[in-house]
Amino acid sequence: MNLFNKIRGQHRALEMLHSVIDNNKIGGSYLFYGPEGVGKYTTALYFAMAINCLEEDKPCGTCYSCKKFLSFSHPDFIYLFPTPNMKFQLDGSIKEEKFLKEYESFLASRRQTPWNTYTFSQKTELRVDAVRMLIHRISFSPNEAKYRICLLEAVDLMNRTTANAFLKTLEEPPPNTIMLLTSSRPDFLLPTILSRCRKVPFLPLSVIDIQNELLEEHGVEAMQARVFARLASGNMEKALQLLESGNTESRADANELKELIVAHDDLGFMDFLGKLRQKPPSWLYEVIIHLQISLADIAFFEHNQEYLVNIDRTHLIEMMYHKYPNIDENIWEEIRFLEDCQKKLKGNVNSQLILIEIYNRFCELFC
Repeated sequence: MNLFNKIRGQHRALEMLHSVIDNNKIGGSYLFYGPEGVGKYTTALYFAMAINCLEEDKPCGTCYSCKKFLSFSHPDFIYLFPTPNMKFQLDGSIKEEKFLKEYESFLASRRQTPWNTYTFSQKTELRVDAVRMLIHRISFSPNEAKYRICLLEAVDLMNRTTANAFLKTLEEPPPNTIMLLTSSRPDFLLPTILSRCRKVPFLPLSVIDIQNELLEEHGVEAMQARVFARLASGNMEKALQLLESGNTESRADANELKELIVAHDDLGFMDFLGKLRQKPPSWLYEVIIHLQISLADIAFFEHNQEYLVNIDRTHLIEMMYHKYPNIDENIWEEIRFLEDCQKKLKGNVNSQLILIEIYNRFCELFC
């Protein structure tokens, strides 16, 4: 199976890449840009595989080369992404060993569930020591691939020093070395970086695209697929995160938080706030996902109960509905508020402040 067929809703981008491959006109650098969660990283990875694939139908995903790319073990694949200050050495080793486990966990998440958000314990960015490591590694000839691939994710998280260090390499990459950059905020990039790249644009996904992915690839029941597709706001990653949320510890904690909000139990909330100290960085992100699902449940309660996800918490949904019966008129404003909270978490804004902000806002709505 050609893996490009798994990419939904990005016909323009795929047509461009197919043309490049079919005509053997591989450029030196590409910028995959567009909203979050629409397939930029996956498409860039598949493109890297396609131009090195050993089979006729590229990328096949099963040949020796493709398998190595998928496992991040190909010697001619360099993958950089925003991290804490790990102090990369020129050989690719990490000097700050306290971050090694987090680095390996991120890669494991990218291999197995790339739609999940991995939250590092400290502020992340694409750092100059990582770029210097990349420059050192590409000074040597490729080992076995036709094209050596450098995939840099979220390049808008480069500071100016890092961008300037990278620019000369982007302008004059070594022979048979391809730079693949992804960004959700291309307006944050230096104009000189933008001008050096072929642009591969990505669009928000339609509700139908996301719904069909959930139905056909993940076996989701039709009504639930429709709800999650609508909540996802064009973001496939978010839809899959909603799907995976399930009956987890974070779901129980989200239900506890909702009970505290309805009761306006400030003292109980202070105890709840203390949980942050014992939880992993991803915990609050997952709690917010459950709050988003709950907002949809409340909006559907009066006339569309067949869409309810938290069917075992109907009493709480009903209680919150009666406190805010007009929620369907403002639900997208509240969904966007929670999405902004998730973005703040990715930017390592203090999670305690974010949780307090959520509690205060929802108390105003549901008390």
